[in-house]
Amino acid sequence: MKTNEKISFFMELINCNYDLHYWNFDTDFHLLETDWTNDLFSSAFFDFVGFKELILQQLSEGNHYPLVLEAEANLLWIAGFQFENGILNNIHMIGPIFSGRDTYLLLRKKLDSYELSVSLRASMHKVFESIPTVPSNILMQYAVMLHYCLNEERISVNDVTFLNSTTSEQMDSVSLSGNSHAGIWINEQLLCKMLADGDPRYKEALQKSFSLSHGVKADIGDALRYHKNNCLVLLTLCSRACISGGLSPDIGYDLNDYYAQKIEYCKSMTDANKLCAEMLEDYVSRVQEVKKNPSVSNLMRNSCEYIKSHLGEPISIEELAKRTGYTEYYFSHKFKKEIGCSVNDYILNEKIERAKLLLSGTTESIQSISDNLAFSNRSYFYTCFQKITGMSPTEYRKTYGK
Repeated sequence: MKTNEKISFFMELINCNYDLHYWNFDTDFHLLETDWTNDLFSSAFFDFVGFKELILQQLSEGNHYPLVLEAEANLLWIAGFQFENGILNNIHMIGPIFSGRDTYLLLRKKLDSYELSVSLRASMHKVFESIPTVPSNILMQYAVMLHYCLNEERISVNDVTFLNSTTSEQMDSVSLSGNSHAGIWINEQLLCKMLADGDPRYKEALQKSFSLSHGVKADIGDALRYHKNNCLVLLTLCSRACISGGLSPDIGYDLNDYYAQKIEYCKSMTDANKLCAEMLEDYVSRVQEVKKNPSVSNLMRNSCEYIKSHLGEPISIEELAKRTGYTEYYFSHKFKKEIGCSVNDYILNEKIERAKLLLSGTTESIQSISDNLAFSNRSYFYTCFQKITGMSPTEYRKTYGK
């Protein structure tokens, strides 16, 4: 198969998931071919943002491996180099790509600050809205595969280089203070040990940490962003400590992702503080549960945690059994022996417990609670709730609602 046929097939595969485009340049960076039809990212654009200079510099330094090139506002392209008998033949680029879900919003905000005509601004927005967001791990794999298509050489993602076309500011003004973190290490280790032990006194250690340090010393001019960064650091410490204390890594990392996203959604430092308190309490209570039932195997404990984390989805015994590697019969038997009830009863009880919290602590409608907990219909939810609690959801809310 010829190189152009490989590239064509490779782009067809990529475009099954992401709408990316292709540019082919000669060794002097003259455009030979592209499927991009808008003037916005012409060959002159790549020269203007400094990509041509970056590519030629890398080649002159002997780096023949793929590059991920970053323009302003986190717009990315993959650059790959085709060689024949050790001589550069063509330069191939794939893009444009956004690096994150918020990138387009930041770019749009930046465009709005320029004095552009209404028609030009609308045209540019339309182009940017069509640019896909590709996870960085997938992006790196595409770069590796592009290199193989061009040169039939196997490389790893470690061979791919990220380069930015904008000049980074020097950091000479950053000073290091030898005593600015005095006592933090010891107290941080104490906090992590308490979290790993499920010790409720972790709040005292956390308060001591706050008295010793105000967090990461990086002045970014945005108080809320600074506060969120510190929350993310605390989340990372907490999740790793609790995993070392016996919490299932699957659950620990899932919770980490869940709370990281919620931190980003916080609109104020008050919201972030409340969320951090909830996060720590959640992690510690899960560790305490693990240590309270040492006779329960890790596989069954992980299954219970999985159920609690997926109450809004249909959960089958078949799926749970596959996660443990057991047959459905053996899993059901082992679950009932260790947990003390059948799998279906456990799932139902956990759903009702969650429903009780929602009924007493929120104004969410009963229909919505039923739907969000994956009950087949409202009538079945009422029947199950009445059977387990002895009262209807409406009666429960009237009695315990806050």
